[in-house]
Parts: sequence; structure tokens; C-alpha cells
Amino acid sequence: MNSKTVQVKYCLLGYGYASLIAYDKLVENNNHDDILILKNKNFSPIFTLDHENTSFSPLPIFPVKESELYNSSLFEGVSKQEPISVSFSELTNFDHTEYELKEGSLADFMIKKQGVDKNLCLGLKQWGDTMFSRPFSQVQSKIARHYISKKGNTRVGYIDGKSLFKYAVDKFDPEVLECNGVNEINIEKKEIYTDEYTIKYDKLVSTIPFSILLKLCNLESNHDDSYASAFFYFFKYEDGFKENQIIYDCDLNSDILRVFSLTDNFLLTQLRSDKYGEIPVEKIRDRVYELVPEIEKLEFAQELYVPMAYPLELISGASTLKSLETLKGNDVVPFGRFGQWEYSDLHELDWTLIN
Repeated sequence: MNSKTVQVKYCLLGYGYASLIAYDKLVENNNHDDILILKNKNFSPIFTLDHENTSFSPLPIFPVKESELYNSSLFEGVSKQEPISVSFSELTNFDHTEYELKEGSLADFMIKKQGVDKNLCLGLKQWGDTMFSRPFSQVQSKIARHYISKKGNTRVGYIDGKSLFKYAVDKFDPEVLECNGVNEINIEKKEIYTDEYTIKYDKLVSTIPFSILLKLCNLESNHDDSYASAFFYFFKYEDGFKENQIIYDCDLNSDILRVFSLTDNFLLTQLRSDKYGEIPVEKIRDRVYELVPEIEKLEFAQELYVPMAYPLELISGASTLKSLETLKGNDVVPFGRFGQWEYSDLHELDWTLIN
């Protein structure tokens, strides 16, 4: 069966917040019909989950109040929120001298920059023992930008359990073409092939994982594309924990990284992802009661495991860097956290790359 041919000026490969905000940036200077989002219909973005007729944003993705993005037209008509309330539990059951510290490791970086404090304990729970031996370059970069830098980094919260990004992108009506997946990309002809379509483009903006993009383009790569996962339990409750509060759990014996109240009666607990499938709900419930003694009638709702959540290392392999230059020379722009393979937030992305 012959495929249908679609001609478009800009093709956005991937369907997530980065793609949708890229669409918003492009439509400022282009016609709506010039921009197409190519979406794999076999994968759904994690924008919302549902529990007993309540829809909520499952991932703690917060806009930054001081950012150009938050103050742009993207958030016009979206209610401005107050900063989230952040607190830390007592640092307990943690002795970093039990681990062998390697020069240049993430732990070594944190100790030199921040000292031995709660952040190091939280880092161990988040990244595991290997943070004492591996550099986790992208994590180091994130810490330096957000928590050591003097730049403003005020995070603003949710509205009724939904991310402000969700409210922002829900205003869009982009042209979306669904397919069963991409088979190949010919960057010289500027064509994308699926079972159903041939998409001819002038410029391709890709937010899919970088290694997958290179494979589809028949380009070589030799970078370290390791990443970390994220794991969550969700609970409903009756009272005692107000919307947009975060508590970081600095007890090393606890499997909780942080607790965040999405609403006044619904919360998430982000857990040690290396223990996915091993953590009893009762243990987490009991620890939440310790962290928030005022909370009432905590009841487990559901869980969520996100295998690919955080890039860990910089792109540095010679053949990968060469392939990256080849992409750029053929009007292909890797974009977004896993498109560029950078542990960055939405407000940090360089939107000038896509124009």
C-alpha cells in the first residue's frame, strides 16, 4: 500500500511539553498550517492521571517564577500561583564516610560545593551508591545551575492538582498527525517514513530520545546514554496537608525522596526508583504520618513508574558529536530533555534553536 505524502515547513517529532511549547514559539512567526506534530499513537504523554473522577498531573514539573518562559504569552490567562512551600526533615541515619569517594564523582562534587548536608543524603537516595564513583555530569550541571547559582529559581505550584504547563498547552490546537511509529528519517531528502505516511519537511525538531533519533537517521553514536528512572506512590487523604507543599525526607532509612501535595486532599510521594516493586505501601504510609502528623485518613490511590526520567552524562563521544553536527547541517534540531540529552527544565531550553 502506498503511503500518503504530507508536506510541511516544520515537523515536530514527539509529543510532550517540549514539543507543544516549541509549537507555541513557532506559531508566533508562522502559520498554524506550517507546523505539524508527529505523534506515535502507541505512546501517550504523562500529562494527567485519573483517580475516582479526579484528574491530576502526576509529575512534579514546576514553572520558575523568574523565567522568561513563565512571564511569556504562553501563560496568559493561566492563574498565577504562589511559590511552593519547601521544608526538609531532620538528617538522620546517614554517614557518608561508609562509602568510598572517587575524585570527580557526583558525591565528590556535592561535598566540595555544598558540604556534607541534607542534599548529599537526598542525592544518595535519588541516584544510588554509584554517585560516589560516577560523575553524573548532567546532575552536577543541574545542581550548579539551580542550587549553587545566584539566579532566581522560585518554583510555582499547581492549580487543582494540575501543572501550570498543562493549563498552558491545553489552549493550543496544533496539527497532530498520528502514526504507528517512525521507520526511518532521510535527512538529506528531508523526509520521514512511517507505515502510513511520507512527511516532507523543511526543518525537523525532535524531542524523542537522542539515541533513537540517531538510529532513525542512520547516524553513528558512542555516547553514554544512561539515565535514571522515577517512581511514585499517590495517596488521597481528608485533611492536614495543604496544596503545593513539599517535604524532602532526609532520613536515609526511608524510601521517600519527597512528598508533594497536589491538592488539599491528594499527594504524591516520590520514592527510591532503584527499589521499584519492592516498597510496601504500608511503610510509605507510616512514614508520611511521621512527616506530616496532622494528616488524616491517608489512603493509597495508585503508583507510577517512569523508566526514563533523568539523563546522567554529557554527550561527549566523538562519533556522536560528529553526528550531531551532521543533524544541524541538515536542519534537524534535537530539542528537550531527552532530545538534547540534557538534564534541563523547560524554561532553560534555547527556543532560538527552533526558528
